[in-house]
Amino acid sequence: MLNIAFGQSKYFVDNLRENVKRGLRQKIRNGVWPGWAPVGYANNPKTRAIDIDWEKAPKVQKMFELYATGNYTLNSLANWCKENNLVGNLGKSLVIANIQKNLQNIFYLGLMKWKGEIFEGQHEPLISKKLFDKCQEVMAKRGKIQEVRKHRFAFLGLMKCASCGCSITGERQKGHNYSLHEKERTLPRKALPP
Repeated sequence: MLNIAFGQSKYFVDNLRENVKRGLRQKIRNGVWPGWAPVGYANNPKTRAIDIDWEKAPKVQKMFELYATGNYTLNSLANWCKENNLVGNLGKSLVIANIQKNLQNIFYLGLMKWKGEIFEGQHEPLISKKLFDKCQEVMAKRGKIQEVRKHRFAFLGLMKCASCGCSITGERQKGHNYSLHEKERTLPRKALPP
């Protein structure tokens, strides 16, 4: 009897889970964001829609404009947010990770990304596509540290091992260039195969 009772409760919970997921999918298809609104927007409990927070929205727009100039780093934007009292929707100050996430969020364009798919939203966009793209360019330039290579080998990274798919790399020993399997590079010298 206990197994039957547990089976029924598990069936109820599984059905409830599927119904919630179905409801969220339908809401996102209708253009309504099913979660918490990002900074600059506010959840409206009466209409269950996302409205512009007129107090924070101009500051968020200014934050995008400042970053697009290329003169501000994420750290300096965090300081700017503290000075201008731009805080998250729960009242906490914005840290670098929040600012970076907001600068990459397509929600500000009027779009929504849900489970890897992009949907058109019913909310008003805060920024233009041109400004958003400019911010992404600035972030792409700053985000990656250029790797400084000691030696330049011709055709580096073009060949792969047929059995495991690892790249064939180069190594310079006593003035001579040798090709080296990627796995061999990470193994200690004594453990190399003969």
